[in-house]
Formats: sequence, C-alpha cells, structure tokens
Amino acid sequence: MPLFNDVSTDLDDVPQFVYARQLPANRGRDLSPVALRAMADYILERDARREGKSIVGDKSPNVLLNGQAVREMHTFYPDARLIYIVRDGRDTLVSHRFQNFISASHNLPASDLALRDSFAKDPAPFMSGERSIFTRKAIWQMAEGWVKNVTETDQIGRELYDSRYHVLKYEDLLKSPYATIAGVWQFLGADPAGLEQEVAREMQRNPDADYQRKAAGDLVKNLERGKRGSWRELFTQRDKEIFKEIAGEALVAWGYEKDLEW
Repeated sequence: MPLFNDVSTDLDDVPQFVYARQLPANRGRDLSPVALRAMADYILERDARREGKSIVGDKSPNVLLNGQAVREMHTFYPDARLIYIVRDGRDTLVSHRFQNFISASHNLPASDLALRDSFAKDPAPFMSGERSIFTRKAIWQMAEGWVKNVTETDQIGRELYDSRYHVLKYEDLLKSPYATIAGVWQFLGADPAGLEQEVAREMQRNPDADYQRKAAGDLVKNLERGKRGSWRELFTQRDKEIFKEIAGEALVAWGYEKDLEW
C-alpha cells in the first residue's frame, strides 16, 4: 500500500474520492447505514493501525453514478472530507476506452471489438488520428457521461460537504505534484513532514501501468499510461467535433480550453 505520510492513497489517473474519518457514525433511523459504516470503519481503522497512520482514506474511480456517488457517500460518511480529482475529459475518454478494451471486452458490442482488434493488429493509423478508437455512438455517450459526471459531482460535493470538499485537477498532480499534494495535506490537517521526498518517490512508480501491460500485452505497448494530452494523438477530426459539441463548454468551464477553437 503506497503511503504519503498520513494518508493511504496513490497517484492514479482516474477521478477519485478520498475521505477522512472524524466523528462517530450517524444515528439515522435506518440501521443499514450505521451497520455498513461500522464495518467500513473496522476495515479502514485496522489498516490505519497496521500502517501507524492517524488519517485513513479510500478511493473510488466511479464514473457511472455521477452525483449519486457523492450522495451515497454522504449517507454513510456525512462527517468525511471529500476530494474530487478531475481530468481533461478528452484524456479521460481515451483512458476509459482502453480500460474497456483490456478489462471489459466481454461487454463490448461487435463494432467496438472490431476496433479493438484492428488497433491491436495495426495501431499506426489510430495513433496518427487517421482512424478512431471510438464508434460515433461510443464517443457521443462517453462525452455526455463525462460532462454529467464532473458537473453533478462538483455541484453536489460543494452542496453536501461545503468546506470539507476539495477539488483538484489530475494535470496539476503531474505538473506540480508536491504543491498539489501539499494542498491536500493542508485540507486534511495532516503533518507534511517528509512529504516532498515521499511524493518524489511515488512519482517514479506506476503500478497500474505495469498491470495494464501485463494484462493487455501488445495492445497498449505504444501508450504511456497517465500521459497528459494523449487525445491529441488519438482523436480524429470527427472525434474532436463530437466532443466539442457535447462537452466543449465544460472544458472551458474547467479551464482546459479558453474557447472552442481547438
């Protein structure tokens, strides 16, 4: 379990939720949240004691429930602190696409499987933007999902957690890892002693990339996991136009673009 001082986490490339236990479990009339909270507390606190830590966190790369993910977290941990990591939607779509190619190919329709097989046989036209890794339907649905996810998650996170909600960009973790993580430590009230060295050491690791290479073999050998701006190589002109139509305003709102002229 990679550790940065007080908090158990890692620098992965997916949007994440991290919480820190502060107060006793809520005492709602429905005992289900209380029971589940007790079980979660036991597991998390056991792991924290094992590592000698005073703050314990969990991450959830959930991109399916949108704002509902925050509501469900609030049901069990209304006293938590929530950290939401946002990533450029274009890179998010590329990342999720290859995750599906590797780990969920059994759920893909025939048209997507054909693209996966074509990419595996000859990635060159895909890497140059000549062929798309997305069907029109896939990129349309995925772009809509990204917009809904970031909009609802941020809105409901601020509404339910207020000052106990912190949002940051994945790209800032790559550009200024220590400064970004130091801000997280301040938000959590953690001791920053030794943090800079731990961040530098952690940035040299990419266990998820190692796993993906073993699981996918040649399929991802030409891809750099967690790279910023991969969409520039993999988006076709059609992909850009569809994403811009659906999610262009969201990119501008989050500061990824100044306007729609990209």
